[in-house]
Amino acid sequence: MIKQKFLNAKLFVIGVLLFFFASCEPKRLGEGILDLDDFPIGLSVSGLYENELKKENSAKYSSYSDTVFNYKDGEKKAVSVKYSVSADKSLGKFAKLKNVSFYNLVSITDLRDNLMMMSTETDCGFADQMKLLSELKRQYGKPIVKQHIASFTTFTWLLDDRTIQVQCEMIPDHENYKNKIGDFLNPEGGFLKSDSYEPNHIWKVYLHIFNNDYVDALKDEYFYSENGHRPYLYDYDEKAVSPY
Repeated sequence: MIKQKFLNAKLFVIGVLLFFFASCEPKRLGEGILDLDDFPIGLSVSGLYENELKKENSAKYSSYSDTVFNYKDGEKKAVSVKYSVSADKSLGKFAKLKNVSFYNLVSITDLRDNLMMMSTETDCGFADQMKLLSELKRQYGKPIVKQHIASFTTFTWLLDDRTIQVQCEMIPDHENYKNKIGDFLNPEGGFLKSDSYEPNHIWKVYLHIFNNDYVDALKDEYFYSENGHRPYLYDYDEKAVSPY
């Protein structure tokens, strides 16, 4: 009788633990909108994309997974797995960060399905980009800020388990640029909408989220540049501390 009660209690505890861990997993893409500000870094990426990979590709929709190889010293070696989904806005969004919605999502994992990084991009007007930065600064504090390429400024937040990097289509104002310290811009300084485009230019924002445990591996093995805006992994090493 005592043994039976102990067994029942053990099974109950196991059931509670399984429910707890299952509840920590975000809903699969297509079943819910992934909150890029609130997901476990240890999520199952293959599970996240599972439903989307079963769908047929079309003019308005694309999804795939593929193994990434490198070719060092003449040898072909599998180093990661890439998952990608992209859809027309009419089909609904896959993810969001604060006030900005995303209709595509690329994830890179190691060969054991551990998330290394996520990337996405979307059309986003200047006012919405400023609102996004304001909300991120309110939650995480001052970012590391650099202007890597013309008309784009990179804002990087190093958190405990991940790094959030936002590339915004804006330029520092004259005073910010004049008073910058080294390569760093003042995150509280002014930023302006670039005037170097045609009137019908579509403004964009690029987002990268890194698992901090894999930054070195990403530097050595994998450089993501599909959208032309490669993440700047060296923005937040031990030597790059924001002077502000």
